[in-house]
Amino acid sequence: MLSLLKQSAALTLIASLTFTSPALAWPWGGDDELDFSSVETMQESVKSVTSDMSPADKEAFGKALLAILIEKNPVTGAAEPGLPQLMAMGQLGDKFYDGMDSWMSGVTVEEVKAKATLIAAQEVAKADAAAQAEVEKKNEADALLAQQACLNEKIVVSNIRVEKGEYSNNLIFEIKNNLKFAISGVQFEYVVKQEGRSVPINKDDSSFGVSGGIEPGETKSLSYYYHGPTGEAGKTFVETRMINAFDAAELPLLDTNTTYIGRPEGYSDQKCE
Repeated sequence: MLSLLKQSAALTLIASLTFTSPALAWPWGGDDELDFSSVETMQESVKSVTSDMSPADKEAFGKALLAILIEKNPVTGAAEPGLPQLMAMGQLGDKFYDGMDSWMSGVTVEEVKAKATLIAAQEVAKADAAAQAEVEKKNEADALLAQQACLNEKIVVSNIRVEKGEYSNNLIFEIKNNLKFAISGVQFEYVVKQEGRSVPINKDDSSFGVSGGIEPGETKSLSYYYHGPTGEAGKTFVETRMINAFDAAELPLLDTNTTYIGRPEGYSDQKCE
């Protein structure tokens, strides 16, 4: 029981060296070997090496030492890096240290220092990659919004209204194509509002093809099935926002992360300008 407590204390000691991000000034260390002949001697040598360290240097040392222990242990070292290694370590429990005097023999302070420097560099690279990914994501989102604003300007939906038909309600509207190329269909959001009401009656988006398409400069009158509430007659109005359009080959102009059933895969080379 005492042995198990000491082994757990050693792992706690290593884990306790983690505080904040490492600052690798390394005012300590040399080529001295750490003593892994037992859990007790490892604990004492770790205490000795880290006694005068700053919290940041302790974190760097603790991360590096734990990484080396996991890599050199025959069981965890054979597992896939990352979560599988941590799971293997958890399954071993205190047996993780069995034979440590053999598989950790010769590990020096210098080796731990080099490992800490590598880990810090990897963390910086990972943070830089994440930041770059966020920048690219924002740029893509801004470009999409700019193209949608262009479509909203070039593809004009007018005189849109909800009308009750004999068998169904319909959105009736005119649509004009001011792009330099023909389009085979569009996707737009519509919001049905009523005078005197702050909350819309209905909000949805529609994606549909137009028989024969719409040539540049052409205006067509269209009717589209409407399945929402109609509101009070004479007091409703409809606002629209263009989301996407489809070229003559039925390819979407924009990548909106939407699957369009029945349309070919890929995206159009045409751009709104």
